[in-house]
Amino acid sequence: MITPLEGSLALLATVEAGFLWRAILLRRQAERAARESQERTVEIQRLARIGNWEYDVVTEQICWSDETFHIFGHAAGSQEPDFADILLAIHPEDSPLFDRAIQRAINDGESYRLDLRIRVPDGTQKDIHAQGSPVRDKHGRVVRLIGTLLDITERKRLENKLAVEATVDPLTGLANRRWVMSELGRGVREAQANRSPFAFCICDLDKFKHINDTYGHQAGDEVLKAAALAIRQELHSQDMPGRLGGDEFCVLMAGTAAVQARIGIERLRRRLQALTFADAEGCSYGITASFGIAELSPGMTETALLEAADQALYAAKRRSRNSVEVAV
Repeated sequence: MITPLEGSLALLATVEAGFLWRAILLRRQAERAARESQERTVEIQRLARIGNWEYDVVTEQICWSDETFHIFGHAAGSQEPDFADILLAIHPEDSPLFDRAIQRAINDGESYRLDLRIRVPDGTQKDIHAQGSPVRDKHGRVVRLIGTLLDITERKRLENKLAVEATVDPLTGLANRRWVMSELGRGVREAQANRSPFAFCICDLDKFKHINDTYGHQAGDEVLKAAALAIRQELHSQDMPGRLGGDEFCVLMAGTAAVQARIGIERLRRRLQALTFADAEGCSYGITASFGIAELSPGMTETALLEAADQALYAAKRRSRNSVEVAV
């Protein structure tokens, strides 16, 4: 027979066991929730290509997230992270910038945002956006740095692609009309401000329509590309060649007077005249070009300079084609 005391003790033991089981259950649920939260965090970082890190200023120990390992081209947890790993991976031109930012964060408590280039073990270059912030103790001393690394390689690639498309003629690789006009305006303003010489040349391939009509537009494209290559190779490094459209090219020559410009353009004219092409039957043909040069004068605008070069070009075509004319 169970006494009242024994019954009370048994009931108490049952209740305690229930509380213990519930505590164990709640702990397991919390652990599972923490694991799931960590897994979600890892997955979110992987999808967003963003990693985080934490650096203990006192112990000089650094901790990386899994995605930080991946950004630097390593398997998660494959090695003990070290600040030297970051510095060694960063492009030599960007490394001093990052080093100064870290030193300012530690010494002056300054946060930073930087775009950096890194080299991963397989030799691939990546672009990353790095952010970092200092963490202070109760005395105001910086004891930790926390930061994130965002892989922006694809974004940079698209930005560069759009920049090229906005400034470069896709057929010839020369500056397109939009970029030429922008650079012409800037060049004229600088030349006027510095009172330095500036020449502008327009080049037109002679009877280019005949090439398209006779040999086809593909042949015409090949002629344009060959002419662009000759222009690029014949000019000085400070000169800027461009394609205004169709078979019309131009050259911006900062720091060059018309007399000097004519010497180089005459050399280019002879080079274009020497080019040879072949049709489908193997018959060869060549091209010639006409040029108009104008020199910037005090108070002259880019529009007036462009018109003067254009008039000189028409004078060259009226005279004999395959010639160079300088605006007076």
